[in-house]
Amino acid sequence: MRITVLCILVSVWRVAAADIAFDIRGVDDPLKTNILTHVDSPFLRSTLRPTDQDFDHVLAVTVSKAEASLRPYGYYAAEVSGRARTNPQGQTIVQLNVTPGPPIIIETLQLEVVGEGASSRGLDRWRRNWPLREGAVLDQVVWEQQKRTALDLAAQRGHFSAKFTEKRLEIDLDRNRATVTLALDTGPRYVMGDIDFGEHVLKPGILEYVARFEKGDPYSQQLMDHFRSDLWQTGYFTDINVIETEVADAEPPRVDLAVRTETKHRNHYPGSVGFSTDTGVRLQTNWSRHPMSSYGDRLDLGIGWQNLDGQFVIRGTYRKPRLERNREYWTVGTVFRFESQDMEFKLDDEDEDFIKFANGNIDEQQIRFGRLKMRNLMGGEAYLSATPFVQYINSQRRFTQTLVPSPAQDEDELARLLQGTDSAISVGIEYGLVNVQGRGWDSHGSRERATMFHSNDAFGSDVEFTQLYVSSNRSFLLGDRWKFIARAEIGYTDAITDEFKIDLGIGELELSRTRLPNLYRFKAGGSNSVRGYGFEELSNNDIGSNHIITASAEFEFKVLENWSAAAFVDVGNAFNDWSKPELKTGIGVGVRWYSIAGPIRIDIAQALDFTDKPWRLHFTIGVPFL
Repeated sequence: MRITVLCILVSVWRVAAADIAFDIRGVDDPLKTNILTHVDSPFLRSTLRPTDQDFDHVLAVTVSKAEASLRPYGYYAAEVSGRARTNPQGQTIVQLNVTPGPPIIIETLQLEVVGEGASSRGLDRWRRNWPLREGAVLDQVVWEQQKRTALDLAAQRGHFSAKFTEKRLEIDLDRNRATVTLALDTGPRYVMGDIDFGEHVLKPGILEYVARFEKGDPYSQQLMDHFRSDLWQTGYFTDINVIETEVADAEPPRVDLAVRTETKHRNHYPGSVGFSTDTGVRLQTNWSRHPMSSYGDRLDLGIGWQNLDGQFVIRGTYRKPRLERNREYWTVGTVFRFESQDMEFKLDDEDEDFIKFANGNIDEQQIRFGRLKMRNLMGGEAYLSATPFVQYINSQRRFTQTLVPSPAQDEDELARLLQGTDSAISVGIEYGLVNVQGRGWDSHGSRERATMFHSNDAFGSDVEFTQLYVSSNRSFLLGDRWKFIARAEIGYTDAITDEFKIDLGIGELELSRTRLPNLYRFKAGGSNSVRGYGFEELSNNDIGSNHIITASAEFEFKVLENWSAAAFVDVGNAFNDWSKPELKTGIGVGVRWYSIAGPIRIDIAQALDFTDKPWRLHFTIGVPFL
């Protein structure tokens, strides 16, 4: 019986709600929306009927609520009049005419932050960007938001006992003036306390080195985010829960951590599908076993295919922690790559189109032994990785001519261009420096990479060379809506190049061929290089080069919550002769969607250094900007 009555009441209320509308005039958002929120209530809807006799009472309540809804925005002298009418369709219309009147102006502002965290980056920015300055309209909605923001920023830096010692709004209604006083005491900064890992499947000495901090280090929310992320990235667990407990009466106050983990299964079978205009469709499937044992070692095997050149890859990696060594690992990796390629050349470097000269296959086998060592920087907010390594590469090329040239001046060089095997054993070191904060649109920071290695016939190599490479990707937030992204790379190789000519009948082609194995050759162009040009089409005769220089500058403007528009300029090339880098330039615009799967980018760019300055569309899914 009660359920039946309830259903009837709900039905009656819905009918009433459908028979009333509010028409608010004289103000725009956010005032208009706030008025509607206050006056559009179930009470008014259920009371107001065309046949009701108490319109005056209902309108008086509505007007009173409307006037009250304007005060948080600084309008204390607002005048609101209202009337109700019924339209031909039988719907009741409540019309409110609003005159907001003069607003309350902030005459005096006293804003103060004291305590250990007063000079922290977040609170310093909060204080500098405080919106309710002298001369501004008093907005109590913003006032409340700013107070919550300050406490959140303090807590992110470990000031959990932060509090406002003064928070006053003194309003003079006769003069429409206000005095704003706000004083924040951050209190002491908490430090990282003990970590209790509880029961887990690993031996002691494995998890203890995952944290980027030591006991007694200053607390920060970013450190905790890194800690949770690093635990997940070990791949050891199927469930992780990190419980933070504040110990306020300690000296200094601290945050103890309790880590609770589960490993329900050790075999993982991830897969992915991707697409970009550079490579076409990409497919990948993997099998991972981690941990393989209580020593924390893990094995990853994967198979991948992409539409470009029909590339097929088999990949395997094995990583084993070095016990009693803070964040150090032995690593072994192997790659088998098979792809079909067209060997294409240009008679004129400014032409967009290539001349197909030959087609064939390139098969590569690679194995690498290394020791990964990770170190914390900036109190754990950034980390530096260093990997000394020994690497073996065997590259086989087998091409068949499709365009028969006239007798070449260098037939031996032509034969080596089409057929051959390159093997190299190199010794080197790779560095990576990562300092990235935020997610989605708010992600900013930097990623730096540097590699140096040398191959010598004394190691058993067929070719001798030395290669140096440095790249940098940086992103800067400029206010709430602007972002600046810059990236650059430079690579240098000390390797022999062969210069020779081929008479194609339609013109003489000058070739500059490096003796580097295919894996180590530099190529530029594409969605993540010089946009406006095809994927890896910028190099000597499209066969790769000894050196590379590229750079990019991009501005983004946030349009919606996860959408932005971009404008950019890219420049660069891969080349063999430093005296003739012949850098190419591309410019364009694009759209970004920061989805759960990663940023999705659509760019349209123009190649300024091709004869007809063609436009090219670039589309990528899930490629990070940093």
